[in-house]
Amino acid sequence: MAVDTTAALIQTLTTALEATTAALPEPEDLIQPEGISLFDVKNDLLLSYLQNLVFLIVLRLRQSDETSSDDLLHQVISKLVQQRVYLERGVRPLQGKLKYQVDKVVRAAEEAQRHANQKTAQQSVAESAPNGEDASDSDDSDADSDDPTTLRRKPSPPTEETSHGPRPGSMRVAAGASKATGTSRSADKSTVTGAYKPPRNNPTLMPEDRPNRERDQSARKRRSKLLDEYIDEEVSTAPQSQPSIGAGGTITQQGRGAMSSRERERERERTDYEERNFVRLPAMTKAERKKEKARTMNDKRDLFGGEDWTGLGGLGDRINRTVAGKGRAADGPGLFERRDKRRRETIDGPRGDGAAGPGIGDTFEKRRKILQGRADKKNRRRV
Repeated sequence: MAVDTTAALIQTLTTALEATTAALPEPEDLIQPEGISLFDVKNDLLLSYLQNLVFLIVLRLRQSDETSSDDLLHQVISKLVQQRVYLERGVRPLQGKLKYQVDKVVRAAEEAQRHANQKTAQQSVAESAPNGEDASDSDDSDADSDDPTTLRRKPSPPTEETSHGPRPGSMRVAAGASKATGTSRSADKSTVTGAYKPPRNNPTLMPEDRPNRERDQSARKRRSKLLDEYIDEEVSTAPQSQPSIGAGGTITQQGRGAMSSRERERERERTDYEERNFVRLPAMTKAERKKEKARTMNDKRDLFGGEDWTGLGGLGDRINRTVAGKGRAADGPGLFERRDKRRRETIDGPRGDGAAGPGIGDTFEKRRKILQGRADKKNRRRV
């Protein structure tokens, strides 16, 4: 009895396996020599990932405490991590880069399939139609070809031409047809549909005042950073993470400066993009470094004494120029230099014999320098 049951069970299993094998696709159908190998790799990785995931679930369900099972569990987890990295960091960026080519190939395949179906349908209709109808259809087609106002779309080219580049032949219209359509364009609008169709105009933006726009942009760029920092540090209650001093390249200008939060955010976005796409962005060129230096110097114009004076109409710049003595560079020395020049020497030196008073020629030389300075100042004013 048991033997008969076993034989029947084996026969049932054999029948089920044969039916399953017949339902599965053939191996030569699974492998496409002209397909995209990236999708094959992606499918294999997904299948292997699912197999290892199921194996991990089985190991967790057994709840075994043996050392060998623990080692096997670690191997399965490491394999899952490896395959997940392949999928996330390998297949996904490549699929994004090849999206345009993949879409073009898919459209070409759909166009070729549609063209083949249309051709097959036309052949079947031509074979099933009687001769009289063929003759009438041929007469109608001849009449349509004689009419210059009839626009006909040219048949689709082969698959190779469909998959590469545009098709200028499909947009070509006969000269007589274009001339006829040009003369009767206004008549077609009223006679074909019976209703007036207004022309379609593309929406356009109104012109803006360029000086005002540039002034608004410059005002936004020169917005006070002190207010932003005060809001972020004093008013806001959200937690903030600050990098350690010197960590992550936060020190700039050979130790004389530090990166701002905006610069750190830009550097973080650059690093994330490089790690996500496995590419190395080019470094700053000489022109970009020069522009960045000019922008940095422009931002420092309203800084004086460690404070930001941006919102006070260039007060920090004026204070800096006055103290540094650069504001009167064209007229003469600066404030400190003029003040030092007015100081007199108080140290007692060697005295003369008292007969001629000061040294001979000293008074004349002093007077000559004063007159020469006045003459130079007048010449500069004339120029």
